[in-house]
Amino acid sequence: MQTVRVRGVCLQGLEAILVTVEARFEPIDRQRTEVVISGLPDPVIRESRGRLLAALDENRLHVPQGRLFVNLAPAGEKKSGEALDLPLALGAAAACGHIDPRALEGTLFLGELGIDGRLLDVPGGLAAADACRTAGLARMVAPPATAREAACVPGPTVFEAENLARVVHWVATGNGLASPRVDAAPADPAPHATSLDDVRGQGTAKRALAAAAAGGHGVLFSGPPGAGKSLLARGLRGLLAPPSWEERLAITRIQAAAGLWNGSLASERPFRSPHPTTSVAGLVGGGPSALPGELTLAHGGLLFLDELAEFKRDALEALRVPLETGTMHLSRANRRVALPARFHLVAATNPCPCGFRGTPGRICRCSSAEVARYRRRISGPLLDRIELRVEIAPPSVEELARPVAQELAEASLRRAVESARDRMRARQGDVENARLSPEALDRFAPLTPSLRAFLERASQRRGLSARALQSLRALARTLADLEGSPAVREEHAAEALALRAPLFD
Repeated sequence: MQTVRVRGVCLQGLEAILVTVEARFEPIDRQRTEVVISGLPDPVIRESRGRLLAALDENRLHVPQGRLFVNLAPAGEKKSGEALDLPLALGAAAACGHIDPRALEGTLFLGELGIDGRLLDVPGGLAAADACRTAGLARMVAPPATAREAACVPGPTVFEAENLARVVHWVATGNGLASPRVDAAPADPAPHATSLDDVRGQGTAKRALAAAAAGGHGVLFSGPPGAGKSLLARGLRGLLAPPSWEERLAITRIQAAAGLWNGSLASERPFRSPHPTTSVAGLVGGGPSALPGELTLAHGGLLFLDELAEFKRDALEALRVPLETGTMHLSRANRRVALPARFHLVAATNPCPCGFRGTPGRICRCSSAEVARYRRRISGPLLDRIELRVEIAPPSVEELARPVAQELAEASLRRAVESARDRMRARQGDVENARLSPEALDRFAPLTPSLRAFLERASQRRGLSARALQSLRALARTLADLEGSPAVREEHAAEALALRAPLFD
């Protein structure tokens, strides 16, 4: 009896875990074929035994009567998903003498198998290509769409296959499979459905959006219904720079792991707007394979939380760590998974359940207890992590009729943001102002005597925490960059404080 080894992967979060499929066939005088799979397989893999035998029979790779042993190494790591179907079938075929086991070496195989031998696409092609390259494997065989996704990563030679028969022919002869063609050039971005030019007035809010886009700061708008909160929040997308090559790969990898890949490298930053009824698992991710949630799907892009106070409090509390670290850590019974979650947060909320508290000409019928209960869903620690908090009012008829001022036009704001980010990169590299450490702030936004005195007065009047003071300094640094000022002055700190309205305090 000979032990055959075939390399495959299973997806855990955004990572493809390399799995070695070990197969051995033992002929036994019995009336049936027994398939034994060990190595902590999940139900999907255990149920693959029927698909495996049917697909092999359909392609004249019959498994004789006896016992087929299959082990998934490393045995202590739980395996999940349908991507192991193809290596399981090839291992079984080689163990039964249909394929030369040596021809399987140096190649990574993945794909779901139909009972007729068709290969079905599986998520995680980019992650599998990374695992293939890390393991030093020269080739990779996958279903067509998965192969096109994997080919976006420089490294292994990727081949696409439509069915098991073609894979077997390629293994035997080295011919019959072709590499997919992938256009890695970014497509021209489609015009966004919402432009800041659609919003009349709201100069302070637009200034806050420019600062958020330039420095990576979070922003929260509060105001009555119809004031333009959602339009402003959606308009932030038009101020963000196109993603870099590394960001495009990261965004595509996340989309692929979630089954949302559209067939090419991402050319735009993601925009995610989960409903307030979204659960904690829906926001942070989870499930047996630690699938990415909304926070990770928004990585590199924009996370818009409309009606922020309508979200469950425990779901909102899950935002606190990713807002500071850019990473979402998930702990499961047998593993820990770290998912990227570096996003631009923009949120909108009403001041009370009816939305009209403090609005001139409108009567708020919410009791004090109802308002307190409504606002309590947004905790103080979460608010403290949102640097820009702007209270907006409905525009007047005069503002609605007036053309957008040139300095508030989206094109002008975008140019100002691009210039500010250029200054930021020249000074401190790719680290955004919002993520500057205290030591970096001392270097790039030093406290002059007047600036120190201003912050001390602001801290006494508003009861600002240490985090809030550091956030004010970072925001002031961004406002100085928007103006082209090399130094942070007291007027920049004053504007930063004005853009941090004491909402719900």
